[in-house]
Amino acid sequence: MRKPRESKDAVDLTTQFVLFAQAAPQAEGGIADTLLWLIPPALLLAGFFLLMRPEQKKRKEMEDLIANLKKNDRVETIGGIVATVVSVKKDQGEVVVRIDEKTGAEIRLKVRAIARVLDKDKNGNSDQQNEEKASAGS
Repeated sequence: MRKPRESKDAVDLTTQFVLFAQAAPQAEGGIADTLLWLIPPALLLAGFFLLMRPEQKKRKEMEDLIANLKKNDRVETIGGIVATVVSVKKDQGEVVVRIDEKTGAEIRLKVRAIARVLDKDKNGNSDQQNEEKASAGS
């Protein structure tokens, strides 16, 4: 089979197109082109700070919570269990908590399983004790 030959006009048209594209004047953007190149990195940098900064703050608060954990603190676990701290083994990363005051049932948890320490007011009452007093009073 024979290949069809390209016509001389097609080659000339292609050559003219290439020459025209090369000869086209380049627009000078100056500062506008520079800004277009600076916008994506600036957006990435801003996004990094908006996403990472709150996470770092949350991690720091959790480290402070664990560092200040002590016996008889009321804590809530990530599973929703409210318990009293019996002992803290910071070197092992464990906490023993009492989940039932009547039977004395205790469980051992990793410190990262503690979601929060229940706040105490000026009288030394925890959030749960304040809620119990409020419900008993109504």
